[in-house]
Amino acid sequence: MSKPLVVFIGGGESSEHEISIRSLYSVFNNFQSKIWRKAIVIIDKRGYWFFAYQFNDLLEKRKKQYFLKKNKKEEIVLIKRGGKTVVYSLERNKILDNVGMVFPLTHGTFGEDGSLQGYLELLNVPYVGANVLSSALGMDKEFFKKILKEAKIPVIPSLTLNYTDTSKERREKIEQAITKFGFPLFVKPASLGSSIGVSKVFEKPSLKWAINKAFDYDNKVLLEKFIKGREVECAVLGNENPQSSLVGEIQPQEEFYSYSAKYLNPAGAKLLAPTNLPFQTVKKIQKIALEVYRALGVTGMARVDFFLQPNGRVITSEINTIPGFTEISMYPKLWQASGLPYPKLLEKLVSLALETYKAKKRLRRSY
Repeated sequence: MSKPLVVFIGGGESSEHEISIRSLYSVFNNFQSKIWRKAIVIIDKRGYWFFAYQFNDLLEKRKKQYFLKKNKKEEIVLIKRGGKTVVYSLERNKILDNVGMVFPLTHGTFGEDGSLQGYLELLNVPYVGANVLSSALGMDKEFFKKILKEAKIPVIPSLTLNYTDTSKERREKIEQAITKFGFPLFVKPASLGSSIGVSKVFEKPSLKWAINKAFDYDNKVLLEKFIKGREVECAVLGNENPQSSLVGEIQPQEEFYSYSAKYLNPAGAKLLAPTNLPFQTVKKIQKIALEVYRALGVTGMARVDFFLQPNGRVITSEINTIPGFTEISMYPKLWQASGLPYPKLLEKLVSLALETYKAKKRLRRSY
């Protein structure tokens, strides 16, 4: 009997497509299991799915970015056949392989917001990471903040603009945000990551441009209070009894930790994994990271980001239920620093996914 197949999915229709491919490349190359075979699925920017057993069979690198090769692309779908989830070739009209596990590395819209997770639930296939609800709550910053407020976990204050607001409603909300938060002010799409569409605004005349830019990416935009403090991050791993890693720190060398600082400018930020903080401060951050994780009901993995203020107060910024796995990403670095090597981390994530799947399998679906 052949080994079961784990399918790593990357790309997608999100503006974070390129980052997802880089995460996929890193994870695929570091997955060294002796009990699983591996393959990849790339979702292109139009939403078409392509399958291969080797990364280089589908993608080539040009000018520091990965592109789908023009030839030898096998368009597929994942479907159920005979009680199993299979990779089905649309071109050859045949089953290519059975799927034993899916490992989504699809950052952003449709991949990290519960959409892909819902599809995988319908396929009844084990998958790594948070479920539909936790993914959706983690992705939508407005609802994320509401959950944390209910759980009495400090979170950055913000005000929400909707694309459907009237001109009067929008003006009133903007004035309210300026009065409550002052400047500088962050303007963010509500449901995107990697700092895409985010602006740091220092004066009122610049707000209109920043808001319009954010609305290009989302129908909901946050006006968020600027928090002065150190940017720290904590990785979380587990299901019912999650563990938190050592704490890392981002030291942006630009105005803020922008998309450019994260991915384009090699000198855009210093990453400290772990950072040098007092023991009690680290413990406090680790504790809050677990509280955030549990408040959203996350399973598998997440990275929780915070601001550590000069007075020692820890304020939650956001959660990433599919954290970055690029060559410079914090999540694997923090677990490496905590004593869990990258390949072992990936094996653990697969084992946690199986654990979650088995717990769901025991449930009755008929009455």
